[in-house]
Amino acid sequence: MSIAKTIIYGTDQELVNALHQQTELKLDEIDEYGYTPLVQTAIINSVPKAQLLLNIGASVDFPDLTGRTALHWAAENNNYNLCKLLLEKGANANSYTYASQPVLVIPLLRKKTKIKDLLLSYGANLEFAQDFINAKLLGHRFELQGRVDIVDHTNTFIEIELEGFYLEFSLEILIHSLSEFHKNFGGKHLRKYFTHLDKIIAALQTGSEFTKYQHYLINIKTYEKRISQLLENEPLVLPIAFDGHAISLIKFSDMLIRCDRGEFGQKNGAIIFYDVTKPGLNKSLCKELLYKRQAKEFINDGLERYLGLEAKFQLPISLQRAGNCSWANVEAIVPALMFLFLLEEKGIHEIEACAKEALIFYAEWVEWDKERSLYFCINSFHEANPAQKAAKAALLAAIMFQACDYDNDRDPQKAYKILSILTIPEYDYILKSYSKVFSQDKKNANLKSLLNFVDNYKAKIDLGNYF
Repeated sequence: MSIAKTIIYGTDQELVNALHQQTELKLDEIDEYGYTPLVQTAIINSVPKAQLLLNIGASVDFPDLTGRTALHWAAENNNYNLCKLLLEKGANANSYTYASQPVLVIPLLRKKTKIKDLLLSYGANLEFAQDFINAKLLGHRFELQGRVDIVDHTNTFIEIELEGFYLEFSLEILIHSLSEFHKNFGGKHLRKYFTHLDKIIAALQTGSEFTKYQHYLINIKTYEKRISQLLENEPLVLPIAFDGHAISLIKFSDMLIRCDRGEFGQKNGAIIFYDVTKPGLNKSLCKELLYKRQAKEFINDGLERYLGLEAKFQLPISLQRAGNCSWANVEAIVPALMFLFLLEEKGIHEIEACAKEALIFYAEWVEWDKERSLYFCINSFHEANPAQKAAKAALLAAIMFQACDYDNDRDPQKAYKILSILTIPEYDYILKSYSKVFSQDKKNANLKSLLNFVDNYKAKIDLGNYF
């Protein structure tokens, strides 16, 4: 067996023997799986094997093909003892992947206080991790594309992709947002819908719990009884990931709803309500969808044939604008379920009115959520150091340029809040840069909006020839 396979499948003694038999031992070489031997020990959660490799000279921070170190894996696996061992051996508590994700991010999002406190005690920078998370969330809330800078633990600018997030955390964050909306004065005028909102939150919480058992180290059989109990719930939210894509399915009586705002949604509809005409939508199938690797062909075509799905109606909703499928397709659960609950309440003869009300509720919540996140970002700007301020100002400019429409009644107020920062002399170069880059494209709608916002704001800055 190779060293990698011995680490994965062998005993501690078999690994010792295999290492002694190596004539040319390469401890920091990427193996056939894309990992170093030390990273492999963290993946399989083995403290003794990690100790063995460290004792004979393995580099504690040598990354895998994605830039993750053994500490990333140990923290993700919530392995306190392995994290402590790696940190004692000099692991960098602020190491980050090639996607710029610091070690502290997963423990923060999962609320693993013991691991978080351990990392902080070894110098992990809380602001670095929070800025990574907040930039990602702003990118998803405002459907931003491209990259933006954040500041690492050394005050160095590093790039992150605004697209891409975790299905598990999308559910948790949206649940929290809906719960806050329920309590906030901003949602008071929608109070008549809050009984339905409570049921939506409960359904999302079930879906969120399903994702907690999707971790590769978890033995599903250990949680079989709990999963079976959850599968009794209705409506039943099923978060499904396949081939780099994530969608949401909802089981509701004899109906299956698909929330998919990506390529499938573009061709077929973003929220489709199907009648199930064949038997098979049972616990066994739901478990397979949740916990077994699925092929795109089965999810997109095979499931329809297997269950005899017949499309009955659709709920019109915007398509996924950027690579944020997990967020977009969890978010779509809200209007889908609100529509179903209203339909139960009012009857099928009110189908159009129910759809309209559900979409109005959804739009109001989404707008409130955006405004709240923008408020927090602007507040954090004023508390930041100079390098962080520059990074946050660039992120705010991306929001204004990509997600604020001059002709949308709601957007000018957001744009003017952002301009209160971008017109500070230290940051007016950002506006000039946008104008310079896009000035050749006279038909660019984003640039037209930007120019109108600036003009109406009556910004007293030197805009040169760009504006």
